[in-house]
Amino acid sequence: MAWGVKKDSNSAELKSIENSLKQTENAKKEMIYQLGEIFYDANRDNEGIDDIYKDKVDTIKKLEYNLNVWNNRKLKSQGLRICDNCGNPLPYDSSFCNKCGCKLQPVQEEPVII
Repeated sequence: MAWGVKKDSNSAELKSIENSLKQTENAKKEMIYQLGEIFYDANRDNEGIDDIYKDKVDTIKKLEYNLNVWNNRKLKSQGLRICDNCGNPLPYDSSFCNKCGCKLQPVQEEPVII
């Protein structure tokens, strides 16, 4: 019986350790993600960075563009678009924003190949 208690105690300790490992791994991944975001935001223009990073920065820019395209397609399917200046939702065929008066640019509708 004492052996069973020891095993349960070890099992609880092991679960606690595994939980701590998982939390620490997740915290590490989050910090790497935040570091990457900071680096990307500081180097969007791709000037003055090592060649090793340029392809990644370019790919992220293309992914951002494609996200915008897919969001525009989703909005278009609902008959809407978003003002580039203030973010106001508008009817898709609008030429000007009825909130800020900004002339609207054509909607990006074709994704780029990555």
